[in-house]
Amino acid sequence: MAVTTPTAREIPEARADLAAWAADRGRGGMANWLHCFMSAEGRASYDDLLPPGITTTQALAARTAAGLRASELFYVTADMTALAHHAAASLTDFEMRPEDLPAPVGMLVFEDPPIRNEAAGNQPVRLITWGPWLGHLAIDYWSGTREYLDQVDAAQAAFNANTTPAESRAWLRERFAHVKPGQMADIHPPHGFTYLRTTLIEAGTPDLTDTPEADVALLRLIQATWLLMGQSLATSERVAADRASRRRIQRLGRDYGTEVRLIRLRRARTERGTDPAETPGTREYQHRWVVRGHWKDQWYPSRNAHRPIWISPYIAGPEGAPLIGGEKVFVLAR
Repeated sequence: MAVTTPTAREIPEARADLAAWAADRGRGGMANWLHCFMSAEGRASYDDLLPPGITTTQALAARTAAGLRASELFYVTADMTALAHHAAASLTDFEMRPEDLPAPVGMLVFEDPPIRNEAAGNQPVRLITWGPWLGHLAIDYWSGTREYLDQVDAAQAAFNANTTPAESRAWLRERFAHVKPGQMADIHPPHGFTYLRTTLIEAGTPDLTDTPEADVALLRLIQATWLLMGQSLATSERVAADRASRRRIQRLGRDYGTEVRLIRLRRARTERGTDPAETPGTREYQHRWVVRGHWKDQWYPSRNAHRPIWISPYIAGPEGAPLIGGEKVFVLAR
């Protein structure tokens, strides 16, 4: 089934619905949903880091609710997502600092799904939220609920085709043995997104040695998106929710903002006539050549460290001169 990503103007209302679900401590809230559908390992993921009596599912829900109330909202267009996906492939380890984030606490929606999270059932990640938690930077990944349910339906059909009804009932009893009668949550949360997982990033340069390749690829995409958002190749404009959405948000009784920062790819300029590494007039060229997009470690005296910046692809050399190489180049111009 096709899934429509919310528009930028719909994000404030989606945030309000998601926050209300996270704050609900009843059977229909996030904590109980996590308790019902997370694996036994997942339900105990952070128990050793939490105060006695606080479970992982309770802490995740409480932190999500608090974070969403304080989040700055971002919406990344398809062109920016495509560039981030391309640039992420060559991004290497670097020391992440608070100033590398577009906001200390945020929620970001991708117009197009950027990557499928193999570690979470190959679900396309449509939304991320982030903020400080347990001394780390916590990044939460969310898919579209409809996509999640489509995958559940497909898995159930395959499962039923290879098991008897009795075996199916036995599996369900074992899978949900931890859920008390009357406690089962609705598999379809009302806000349109499904929680996949949380990644904790330590301060400084993350040690990704033992991190699964799929998780590294997803983190690289998030890092690349954040870095690109801070460069001049991206434009940012504020858009507000429509009047009906603002009224509904106000009825929820919470003081949520209703503006979203819409991140677009700036119209590219093709540089011709000079090699940027050369001083004008010091060398004359008889051909043009492709300079591929790449990351460059830029020194920032203010942080006394390097930070990656993306150098967009461009064609260098005199206008009208032969183009050597003849290679296809990934260029986004809008």
